[in-house]
Formats: sequence, C-alpha cells, structure tokens
Amino acid sequence: MPGLARMTAGAMRLPNGLQVMQLNPGETSLQYRNIFVNREYGKHGIRLEPSSVIFDIGANIGIASLYFHAECPDARIFAFEPAAPLFEALRANIAQCGSGARAFCRAVGASPGTAMLMIYPDTTAMSSIYADPLEDQAVTRQFLANSGFAGADIEDMVVGRYDSIAQECEVTTVSMLLTELRLDRLDLLKINVEKAESDVMAGITAEDWPKVCQLVMQVHDIDGRLTKVRTDLSKRGYDVFVRQDPLLRGTDIYDLAARRDRG
Repeated sequence: MPGLARMTAGAMRLPNGLQVMQLNPGETSLQYRNIFVNREYGKHGIRLEPSSVIFDIGANIGIASLYFHAECPDARIFAFEPAAPLFEALRANIAQCGSGARAFCRAVGASPGTAMLMIYPDTTAMSSIYADPLEDQAVTRQFLANSGFAGADIEDMVVGRYDSIAQECEVTTVSMLLTELRLDRLDLLKINVEKAESDVMAGITAEDWPKVCQLVMQVHDIDGRLTKVRTDLSKRGYDVFVRQDPLLRGTDIYDLAARRDRG
C-alpha cells in the first residue's frame, strides 16, 4: 500500500521481560504503563475467569491482548486491528499467547462494509476512521501540558505527528463475529477505537447484548456521548464506572468499565 511501507516494526523488550514488535517506542511504553502498570482494564471489579472469551477491538499492536493472556492464560482472545502495519505487529505479538488467541485485520463498527481509515504513522494509537488532525493535535497538546512539558517544547513535539496515510479497511460487527466464531458468550468486550465506540455498540443486536458480561472502553465525550453510553449500559443492567486519566484532564477522553452478573 503506498505510504505504508515506511511504517516498519522493530523489536522492543518491555519492563516485564516480554519482547514485542512495535512501531513507536514512546507509544508502546505508554501503552505498557496504562495497561500493565496502571491496570486500566482490571479496575472496578472487572475480572477474568478461566477460559474467558475476550474481544480486543482496536488492538493496535496487542499490548492489551498480552495483558489479558498474562491475567488469564486459558482465555480465548480475538484481537481486531484494521491498520495493516499495526496488524502485522499484532499478529506477531499475540502468537506468544498460543493457539487461544487470533488476530483479524478488520475494523468493527455498526454495519458490515468498508471504510477509509486514516493512519498516523507517528501517533498510531490515534488512527481512526474519524481522524481529525486539528482535534487530535489538541488532545496531544493537553496531554503533554498535563505531563509537565512547556509550551514551546509541546509545539516542537507535535510537528508532523499528524501527517496521515489513508487505507481502506473491512468493517464487521460484534454480532456478526459472534456468529462467525460460534460464540455464545463474551466475557469481556474491550473497545478502544478513537471516536468509533458508539459504532461498535450499535453493531450488537438486542439478542446478543445478554451475551456480553463486561466491557472496558475508551469513550470520547462528543455531543454528550459519555452520558448516552452510560445511560444505555445502565438500562441494560450493567453497573457502570467512569474515570479520567489525570494526564487527559481537559480533553473529552474517559475510561468506562461496565459489568453485570451473567444471570
């Protein structure tokens, strides 16, 4: 694909000893901090039982999938990443999880089809079908300011970070995947899809919602989305918890966890 060739993965050893393929060491270190150190997917009573079934939607290079495997070695993990260079790293990384993990080069949304994905080679975690360089730069500026960087340094750090590459990707839905993979339950649905989280939820049919026991997701509070998502999940019987990373204060990005008894 034109333009994607310059996105080359390289090996990196994480502080816990795992070696991963990755594209941006700074991003990879941040993901490791959030997922393995801060355990952002293990808060608010979220738990994994033996043989849990997990969807990692918006998997990037698979740090969350590696965390889920470390927490629950017998888990069945299905990881979805539509950006081709990230998918290649994801596929290599979750091979460490054995035969219980599979990677798919697909986006997950409201309905099947195709979409145009905008990839930021230097900020891959913010790649999205809803990418907006000006909005995304503003988030990074706020994150860096909250991290203690000075204004002039921040401007130097964002220069060129939001040049993008377009890639068409296949889109499927959660309900279609449950059917395709012959799954009658989903113990954990992890969603981190950069402004497309409502699309993922819209792709779950009323018949399939009872199969979803727990969710962990990043929500962009656009046009009251956070309240809408929290209200929808509460009506479906979930206990819902919301927090914001202190480094993201002043942005519209929140972490949400939801759980309910399987019944």
